[in-house]
Amino acid sequence: MKNVTQKMTRFTNICKAIGIGLVCISTLGISYAQSEVNSSASFPNRVIKIIVPFNAGGPADALARPLAESLSKKLNTSVIVENKPGANAAIASQYVAKSPADGYTLLFASDAGMSLSPATQKSLPYDPAKDFVGVTMVAQLSQLLFVGANFPAKTVQELQAIASASPNPISYASIGVGSQTHIAVESLSKILNIKMTHVPYTGATLALTDLVGGNVQVMMSTVAGPLPFIKSGKIRPLAMAGPERNKSLPQVPTFAEIGIPNYESRGWFGIVAPAKTPPAVVQTLSKSIWEISQSEEYINKVIEFNGFEVAKVTPQEFANFLAKDRLKWKTLVSQMGDALNN
Repeated sequence: MKNVTQKMTRFTNICKAIGIGLVCISTLGISYAQSEVNSSASFPNRVIKIIVPFNAGGPADALARPLAESLSKKLNTSVIVENKPGANAAIASQYVAKSPADGYTLLFASDAGMSLSPATQKSLPYDPAKDFVGVTMVAQLSQLLFVGANFPAKTVQELQAIASASPNPISYASIGVGSQTHIAVESLSKILNIKMTHVPYTGATLALTDLVGGNVQVMMSTVAGPLPFIKSGKIRPLAMAGPERNKSLPQVPTFAEIGIPNYESRGWFGIVAPAKTPPAVVQTLSKSIWEISQSEEYINKVIEFNGFEVAKVTPQEFANFLAKDRLKWKTLVSQMGDALNN
């Protein structure tokens, strides 16, 4: 009887210990959840960093820095921009992916790091589909085909004729192997049945400088980069690779208008945050950034002034858009084959 009593006592003590443990675990869970709620409710209460994966002074900066300034005023906290260029946006993307998921480190993302890199590189130090949550799109864009002012072509058809007749291939610049500027020209070359020599650069600034200097003849990029050179007469625009003419260059036709209807090269810029960022924080950011990007001041002074297009993808549609964009570029790159290896 004594042994039975002792066993019952031990069993009771074990049950009590388990019960205490469960209470502690439950308490910790409630405390963590409460801490997250408190953190979200007080967001933001310190500096927010927007990481730009491209060189300072480029097209992305033209959007990101005015956005940071407006967001700082809207959220009543400091918002700064940091440039971390390199590896087709992989360096900046990895940095943000491994940052705390608290809303204070954001990536000024684009198709370059979110869609193109996973399509063109066998391995990446981050997973665009799993490591980020979409916040909102900021702007959209169409690529512009242009040549240096000293190059004789004044139309796409003249470019095609010169490239076909030249004994030595004319050269085109890009901002890197596997970049959108690279893929855009290679896919156009297939349509036009011409061959051009690819000259990759580490950024748009160097590429544009060499194009203006005559070291390369052709390039495609967003409108923002070449726009000052177009206005000064040093670069000649040939065609827009989008569904409509650009408001900054209303005289430049689309490819469809000149008889090439099935060719487009479009991109986007937006904000993503590390995965597991609290939904309330994402909501605060998406609402504020979307309102800024759709404001008359930002549209007139930033988006259209720099040759971009107003975002038509809402924050609610952004996650689905990102998934479709990854699939689009994966399909296009697979169709390009060995053309992207030069």
